[in-house]
Amino acid sequence: MTRLALRVPIVAVLVLAGGVVAAGSASAATTTPAATSLGYDVSFPQCGGSLPTSPGFAVVGVNDGRPYTTNPCLATELQWANTSLAGAPAFYVNTAQPGPTNNTAWPTGQQSPQVCTGGDSTACSYDFGWNAAQQSFQGAVAAETLDGATSPSSAAAAAPWWLDVETGNSWESTATANPSTASFLNDQATVQGEIAYLDSAGATSVGIYSTPTQWATLMGSTGSTFAATAVWLPGFATLAAAQVGCTATSFTGGRVAMIQYPSGGLDGDYQCPLVSVPVTAMVPVTSSATFSQQLSVAGFSEPVSFTQTSGTPSLVVSPTGLVSTSGALTAGSYVASGTTSSGTLSGSFSFTLDVGLLSAALPTSAATSAPASATFTDQLAVTGASGAVTFTQTSGTTGLVVSPTGLVSTSGALTAGSYVARGTTTDAAGDTGTFAFRLVVGALTQDAPLRATTSASASATFTDQLAVTGASGAVTFTQTSGTPSLVVSPTGLVSTSGALTAGSYVASGTTVDAVGDTGTFTLTLVVAPPPTPTVVTPHATRVIGYAVTGATTVMRITGVGFTGRPVVRSHPGVTALVTADNGHLLTVRVRTAPHTRAGVFTFTITLANHTTLRVRYVQRAGRRG
Repeated sequence: MTRLALRVPIVAVLVLAGGVVAAGSASAATTTPAATSLGYDVSFPQCGGSLPTSPGFAVVGVNDGRPYTTNPCLATELQWANTSLAGAPAFYVNTAQPGPTNNTAWPTGQQSPQVCTGGDSTACSYDFGWNAAQQSFQGAVAAETLDGATSPSSAAAAAPWWLDVETGNSWESTATANPSTASFLNDQATVQGEIAYLDSAGATSVGIYSTPTQWATLMGSTGSTFAATAVWLPGFATLAAAQVGCTATSFTGGRVAMIQYPSGGLDGDYQCPLVSVPVTAMVPVTSSATFSQQLSVAGFSEPVSFTQTSGTPSLVVSPTGLVSTSGALTAGSYVASGTTSSGTLSGSFSFTLDVGLLSAALPTSAATSAPASATFTDQLAVTGASGAVTFTQTSGTTGLVVSPTGLVSTSGALTAGSYVARGTTTDAAGDTGTFAFRLVVGALTQDAPLRATTSASASATFTDQLAVTGASGAVTFTQTSGTPSLVVSPTGLVSTSGALTAGSYVASGTTVDAVGDTGTFTLTLVVAPPPTPTVVTPHATRVIGYAVTGATTVMRITGVGFTGRPVVRSHPGVTALVTADNGHLLTVRVRTAPHTRAGVFTFTITLANHTTLRVRYVQRAGRRG
């Protein structure tokens, strides 16, 4: 999808909270998706183009690249979307928040939904988003009317809606190099206003299209503000990678509902399956007859139907996802599985109930000094028990003793080393389990920091404090390597012998406390080189789109160093107007006269500093009446 007039290809690796999802490869097994899970999204750049027949589903862009505009091919593309296997389209709208300066759409004196006096505020930003969504919704209703929908407003409301949030459009948070908290809150308010209007219009669902990086750049830290909002992630190179992308962590906290990837020269989309939670539970034998648990779909608030395919009669899953038992169950593990559905979305569930299985709780390990080992004690615990629990030690290192009540003690003073005790557990109802406990004696363990970073200019005054756990009394640090660059004092204070050049420095040694417990330490200091000034040579890379004889089209020019709203010119009969630029991508509205010929021509781009760039583009013949 080219969702913004100024959208650039998104790098095929998304860095997400909780890990990295590589868009070019699938790191987990994928399955053949249902035809209704595969679709496309189109908008004004696809005007007049050839579109696939009978897609699984389709998403149609309402705007012409910016809020308060309309895709000139909206009705035509909507008509195509209605031929999808899903039988109904989804819509996406472009979003922005340029602030009140030189903005004719900025609200002034608006009393609802929030009171806006016309200033640069969250209230006015909210109203700006509300109004933009209202204009977009009305555009969708008009297109539904042209296409002959029985109830245009109901048809528009029944469709899923997506808000396109990208850095290519104008936002307060990107207007300066250092956005303020107020800028972030204003931009957030705009998106909140758009969601609120679509909710008020009866939209079945409203989600957000963005990347984690762009979202953070524009919105800052949003916490739980958008936690119920589903996301649509771009940037995945293949369908297999898109399927894996469904397991990525959402930048809003809501469900990852759709993934975008290239397909047949267009932007393809994969609808993620519904993911059910919870997946496991534990219950004592005595409580199994009355056990119940409610299943749901993570990050999804719409009604979901559950169809059980296995696991009866022990476990029974109702159509609403309520899990119960057919009566008292004996100790063991029971699994119920099946499918889920909500509208055109589907998924599967698998729920495991462990009956009568005791699970060891913390503590499962401990550390003590050698002198203190003679009086060491700790209390074991389990979860899922009914009544008193009996611990039976079956093996372990001599010197570590576990009583029937789970009290761990030693047989006397222990020498430095590692001691392990293992055994079984059982409660009054016959539930059973196992335990394992490890005691480390006389060993000092290094805590953070293990690594530090400084710049070459700050290295002369660098200091850091080492620390250990498991010590009795004061700890003495003895450095054995790393001098003279790094110096570790007997108390563990790390410093340098002076200014250091860029590189990696390691100090290591031994530790000992007042009672003779010992250990080792190591610290790696990375000294970063001074930053190298980046020299950007302006250049144009390529043109996305093409001109059409006798028509007006929107084209995009990618490159580097586009600043100050460059001027674009071509041969006689062609007028090019730059409507937006973000330094590395120009949006150009190109109008060609009817008499101009088709062929390959050159755009000449003049920058604010009078530098000229050239890039070739294609002009096609227009349709003849």
